[in-house]
Amino acid sequence: MSDSVATGSAPPSRPRLRLQTQLLVLLLVFGAFPLTVAVVVGYVVSRAAIIEQAERALIELTARQADYLGNEMRRQHLLLRTITGQMTANHDGSSLGDLSGLLIGSLPGDGVFDGLRLIDARDSILAAVSLRSSEANWPPGMLPPDSVTVTEALTVHRSAQGAVAYLLTIPVETSGGRLRLEGHVPAADFARLFDVPAHLLGGAEFAILDETNAVLLSPHPHSAPDLIRLVEERSADGYDVRRASVEGTPVIVYIVDVPETSWVLITALPLPLVLAPLARLRNATILSVGALIVVIFLAARLAAPAVTRPLRALTVAAAEFGRTGVYRPIRSHGVAETETLGESFDHMVTMLQRSREEIEQLHEQELERAQQLATVGELASGVAHEIRNPLTGVLGALEMTLRRLPSDEVVVPMLQEAELQLRRIESTTSRLLEYARPPTIQELIVDASLLAERAARVVEGRAQSTQVEVRLDLPDAPLSVRADPELLVQVLVNLLLNGIEAMPTGGEVNMSVESHESEVQLRVRDTGPGIPDEHREKLFRPFFSTKPTGTGLGLAISQRIVRRHGGTLRLEASSNSGTTFVVTLPEVLDDGGRA
Repeated sequence: MSDSVATGSAPPSRPRLRLQTQLLVLLLVFGAFPLTVAVVVGYVVSRAAIIEQAERALIELTARQADYLGNEMRRQHLLLRTITGQMTANHDGSSLGDLSGLLIGSLPGDGVFDGLRLIDARDSILAAVSLRSSEANWPPGMLPPDSVTVTEALTVHRSAQGAVAYLLTIPVETSGGRLRLEGHVPAADFARLFDVPAHLLGGAEFAILDETNAVLLSPHPHSAPDLIRLVEERSADGYDVRRASVEGTPVIVYIVDVPETSWVLITALPLPLVLAPLARLRNATILSVGALIVVIFLAARLAAPAVTRPLRALTVAAAEFGRTGVYRPIRSHGVAETETLGESFDHMVTMLQRSREEIEQLHEQELERAQQLATVGELASGVAHEIRNPLTGVLGALEMTLRRLPSDEVVVPMLQEAELQLRRIESTTSRLLEYARPPTIQELIVDASLLAERAARVVEGRAQSTQVEVRLDLPDAPLSVRADPELLVQVLVNLLLNGIEAMPTGGEVNMSVESHESEVQLRVRDTGPGIPDEHREKLFRPFFSTKPTGTGLGLAISQRIVRRHGGTLRLEASSNSGTTFVVTLPEVLDDGGRA
């Protein structure tokens, strides 16, 4: 692998906020944000409460005005009935002149009616008088001439320009028959008689409409079309109070029937007028929140350097120390926490410099020791190589001597023991050469289960001779690894043989293959007595062995082979009896992430 691939380039770091900015954000979040939320919630709640109170006030005021109008109409009916009583008591209806005089004397000139007239059953006017200087604008016959149908009635006299007057009609019982008395109220007197101001409530528009939804009284004609529309809509859905729009302005609308009449009174209260005080409070609050944000920003700008300046100095000192190894102690004058941090950093750097010196000394010692070991290894390799040649000759001569001597010779047992020891020397020198000059790896993609099966077949005979049962626990799906099959089988065989030799009276060796986080693990577990704790750290050192005849190179060679495959060989800690070795190798996955 090339250096560019091996080292790689550092991934681009995400942009990070400076501490000063973070402090400002935190102050805004924990300072202005709760206040803003409180203001918004308070505004919403207050707005709903104010609108609810305005609706109640509008309903009460409109209902009172409607009751006042009904009382006024009852008073006017009562006034006409009083006149009819006087007529019945004082006149028999035979003299028109007397009737006119009676009508004129019935009411003052500034009263409710500006005109009275008496009509008989044939719809003939018996008497008509004007109680003021101007003549009353009487319409033509308003009621059918059939006197039987004459009852108390309220009618509106209209022209193309609108309402001219309204007329109250009262039946009159006389000796000459049934008559009707009509009182004329001009439109110019509506506002005075009904005692209606220009606005019922702080800018509220209103109108009085008759049974045809025509305007009878409206102080502001510009709003009349929208008010008529709202009354017509009321007849469709039957509402009394609702939100609507008049001339593009949102309003609260209330409609109520006027007692004693077929009229309706509609009132529309503009929401902007209702919410004007709250709007002023809202604007003042917004200005206050803005001022608070400015204060927080300035406070953060003034307070942040007490923290950021020492940290910046600490960063510069750390960068210089990492680049040059030279460190100058920091003199912090910020808050107590940054001073403590600076002191801790000074102490850490002092300890780090001391540790660096110790590491350099140890590195020099280890390097010197490694050089010594390399020299010893080369020497041992050369000595082993030189020993093998004469050793081969001696073994050959000894074998020929043993074949020629009779078996009952006294020297035969000694010669056989000598051959056994020479074989042991030969095995040790072979292992030493193998450790000093590891073989070349020929990597292939193989199934780890196949390697386990091959290793189990190799040790099958040895296991049966010692009454040890070898069990395999293999997965259903293949687990692929990139390895030299011969070398890995050698490792597994060595681990299996160690387990078998640890149980001379029989037992069980289990070898399992499993996948764990993109790695393949081969576990070799025996039921032997286990390895003492004091031997565990030395187990993979060359020439360390717990067996009387062991060379101490088997596990060291096995570990080196596994490492050259990019894996690990370790002894698994276990509180139970027995020993478990774990070989971990990278799992080979396809493009889809599958083995």
